[in-house]
Amino acid sequence: MEEAENRSPIWTILADETVFEAKPRVRVARQRVITCQGKEIPDYYQVDLPDFVLVWALTQSEDVITLWQYKHGARSYGLTFPAGEIARDEPIEAAARRELMEETGYRASEVQVLGKYAVNGNQGCGNAYLCTAKGCVQVAEPRSGDLERMDLKVMSIADVDAAVRGGDVSVLPHLALWGRVRA
Repeated sequence: MEEAENRSPIWTILADETVFEAKPRVRVARQRVITCQGKEIPDYYQVDLPDFVLVWALTQSEDVITLWQYKHGARSYGLTFPAGEIARDEPIEAAARRELMEETGYRASEVQVLGKYAVNGNQGCGNAYLCTAKGCVQVAEPRSGDLERMDLKVMSIADVDAAVRGGDVSVLPHLALWGRVRA
């Protein structure tokens, strides 16, 4: 037991080789690593994707700003929350405010970062920064420029809870945001 307690819980990366890259969206790397138990793995794959924000946004009347859209990766249409990639060197709160404005036209009086979460604990796949936005007021038309058609829908918290429980969320980070906020 004493020996295990003295080992570092962090793996050592001995080599990192890019095996596929489509800048700036994705990089797949093969790493040679030594685990915290001392086992060498010659081909441990990592997927680097951009970090992103997800926003649980409440209007001044405490209704939730949602987006209903088709997500090609999930091959389904359903409930999502304002979200998007964090620009290089952009503060998390600023990214949350920007994405909220772009996708919904709403401005928040207050934004709080709830935490940073790995999307995939083994391969990486970007980090999700979960945020809340309060006191949101619509000041512009949405102008996301995204590929997806987004249907903006302001819903009561009870209706969002019912939609989630009914299976209308198929993208795990969006479900995680709901769970984090509603826990």
